[in-house]
Amino acid sequence: MNQHKLAITAPSSLTLNLSLNRRRIVSLLGGLFALAFSAVPVQAAENVSLALGQAKISVSVQALENYAQSGTIDPELKSFLLLLNQTDKNQFKTVLLDQHQLDPIIISQFLNSPTGALFLNKLGDIIQSETDSHNLSTLKNGSEALKIALMRANQDPEGITLLNILRQFPAAEIQLNIHKIFQLREQVNILVQETNSIITEIVKLSLEESALSPASDFSKKPDLKQTGDFDVTSKTLTLTDSKRHRELIVDLDIPTPLNTVKRGKPNAIPVIIISHGLAANRKNYAYLGEHLASYGFVVALPQHPGSDTNQLQAWLSGHASDGFKVSEFIDRPLDIQFLIDELERLNTTEFNGQLNLKQVGVAGHSFGAYTALALGGAEIDFNHLKQDCNSAFNSVNLAQIFQCRALEIPQKDYNLRDERVQAIFLMNPINSSIFGQQSLSKIQIPVFWKTSGKDNIAPVAWEQVRSYTWLTTPDKYLLLAEGDRHINLNLTAMNQSMSASLKEIVAPVPEPVNDYIRAFSLAFFEVYINQDSTYRPYLKATYAKTISETAYPLSLVHSLSLDQFFQAVKHVKNPSDSQNN
Repeated sequence: MNQHKLAITAPSSLTLNLSLNRRRIVSLLGGLFALAFSAVPVQAAENVSLALGQAKISVSVQALENYAQSGTIDPELKSFLLLLNQTDKNQFKTVLLDQHQLDPIIISQFLNSPTGALFLNKLGDIIQSETDSHNLSTLKNGSEALKIALMRANQDPEGITLLNILRQFPAAEIQLNIHKIFQLREQVNILVQETNSIITEIVKLSLEESALSPASDFSKKPDLKQTGDFDVTSKTLTLTDSKRHRELIVDLDIPTPLNTVKRGKPNAIPVIIISHGLAANRKNYAYLGEHLASYGFVVALPQHPGSDTNQLQAWLSGHASDGFKVSEFIDRPLDIQFLIDELERLNTTEFNGQLNLKQVGVAGHSFGAYTALALGGAEIDFNHLKQDCNSAFNSVNLAQIFQCRALEIPQKDYNLRDERVQAIFLMNPINSSIFGQQSLSKIQIPVFWKTSGKDNIAPVAWEQVRSYTWLTTPDKYLLLAEGDRHINLNLTAMNQSMSASLKEIVAPVPEPVNDYIRAFSLAFFEVYINQDSTYRPYLKATYAKTISETAYPLSLVHSLSLDQFFQAVKHVKNPSDSQNN
């Protein structure tokens, strides 16, 4: 077996103070392992060499394997273990022996995709390969070596383990940038603190707004979570945009009988369009379309080719080079514009001229919420995006990696605003890097922004709440559902079956959260698209508290400033400060 070494270097200003650095070294290891394999599945852990200041401790793969499997402490490992207490040693063993398994095709497809290349390149700035020539040490980005090691390990009977990756790593030495590793590890801890601080602030502000609101007895008002009075008829349209050579499949939910809605008045029935998220499809929000239609809205649910379930499945099966097409940053908003054009054309022949297509509402989740923001007036800010994407790797904001892919499209001014879109309902939008404050501040239509307390893709603080404060429209609402996530993954299914289907891997949205979305989207669109002010009480903090359930506590705020945001997180240490302490 090849004995590769993993060397971690640090500047001489760091001193080898055992009591001070013990926790940091464990944090270093934990952060490294979590970072390196947050997007790539792992089955075990491997070899570590440490260099702190002028002190250097090198540990072979075999020494780590002996320790993990039998507890044997080889001499080369002894110095390292002196830095750890018993709890830390147990944690270290757990990390070394932790196992997961996924379909090898998924691993291969990810590593060979543009998104995988971007991730590996960022990670390669931290995990670098080192070569010696004429007694001179040369470091380079470790992305290619990591890719090779992962591919080799994937083909090995043992599979992808951290031990096996180090065995297969095509370099004599592996060097880690200790500064960046400390920073990344600190990011995880800081994220937890910032999330807790922001949630606390939102809960407090919501209670204050609730106390100032007129009392409402919602037990005597209609329950917006319940189905409305109209029956719903569904039909599917296949539309072809000849200009873009793009086929769009759309489900329509239509209140029935249609001629009783708005008493058959022309151009009166409100229209809502729902845009699904990345790797999803039009069926994901069928429950919401049917709910809104039961209250008299005509609802259209398009499926975006190039960023839907079909694209993801084609990628995972090796029939596509990527999980989504970067052109979707532009094509998705254009899909909605084209759909409204088609509904205008069909209004006379299919709907007796009853649809109001001058005031359309758009709802969307994640990439679909990005779509809604673009239609609402937010413009892609390539300068801001470049700045964010060239900054230090942010391991806790996976949404940023996704947004950085937009730098691959032609960088020009895209006018994606559609004046017919008059209100947008956002669920966990991907937004902060691709738009930024200057762009989001241009939106002047009503915005409802739903976020999740445990968003595992787009962090609550910096990707959601801060962006909400950038909005300047006077009609804006922020709804926080604690306990909810961006996406619910069935990790048991992922670990138990390498061939688990997407349906098995992605768990359903909790029904209480679906109820929240039903109620608040209905109230929001009734007020701002249907122009029915009797629904305004439902857009208050008091209503959020009324329907809030223990597992997913709700808080709604109308007023939250950027200053309040920074006040909430000011006591949380900046990651860049961690290296100096």
